[in-house]
This record gives sequence, C-alpha cells and structure tokens, in this order.
Amino acid sequence: MENSLPALLWTPSSNRATFDSPLSPEAALARLQAGFGDEFRGRVEGNGVKVWRARDFSASRGTFAPLFYGVVTPSAAGSQLSGHFQMHPMTRLYTAAWIGLSGLLALVFLVAAAQRATPDSTAADALPVLLVALLPLAGLLLVRFQQAKGRADEATVREWIEKTIK
Repeated sequence: MENSLPALLWTPSSNRATFDSPLSPEAALARLQAGFGDEFRGRVEGNGVKVWRARDFSASRGTFAPLFYGVVTPSAAGSQLSGHFQMHPMTRLYTAAWIGLSGLLALVFLVAAAQRATPDSTAADALPVLLVALLPLAGLLLVRFQQAKGRADEATVREWIEKTIK
C-alpha cells in the first residue's frame, strides 16, 4: 500500500481488482445490473460499473464507504471487469480541502506565532499553534480509520462481483 498523500486521497486503498468472466461483456453487465438489490447497490452505464454495499450492511457507513469503479471489456475468454475501490469523489474532495485548508491555517498560525515571539515566550505560547497543526493529522487519521473499516466491505463486494459474473 502506498503512503503518499495523492494515493491517500485519490485511490485511498490502492485496491485494483480484475475479474474474468466467461460471459460476453453485455451479458456480464446485464447480470451485474440484475444482481443489485438489498445488500449490493450499483449503477451500470455503457460499459462502466459502479458497485457499493448498502448502508444497512456496510461496516464503513456514510461517504467514506468504498465504492468499486470498473469497466467491462471483451477478452479472449469472454469479458473482463477491471477497476478499483475508492471513496466517493465528493468525500475525496472534502478530505483534500480539509487537509489543504487546515495545513494552510496551521502555517498562518505558525507565522503569526513566530512574529509575536519574544525572548520571554514560553511553551504555553506555542500551544495554540500545536493544536491547529494537529488538524491536518486528524483528517489523515480519520481517512485511515475509515479505510480500515472499509476493507471488509471491499472483500465482500469482490466476492459478490466474482460470484455474479461467473
């Protein structure tokens, strides 16, 4: 797993998945569309597929829950569904904004504290800067925690896709 910020925000779990099916691409897409129900939800548009686990069944509820984005293409054996798991695009945008803006706020507090610093300044004067500097870290930790909760959902969606298109 990558630990870089872009990987964290854009493909947080870095989980790519490829599923082979003996069905034609059209038949595989139709089977996926017909398989959506109470536990697994999704959307099929053209040859693209979006699959997620319903909130009532999901371990990681809300917008941090992992979604599978994939594309069905023809293959020699029938078809292949290739894609990846990631958070919803608005969640990724919100997380990037949180980390970016809170990092900027921490920088502003740091510069202001440095300008106000005197030889008589104490560690207590640095406390507000430290607390604000922890905001980006809190955002990163929240994402990591939600990713860990979402691993079970990713595994369940993988199993469902595998079973559905065979």
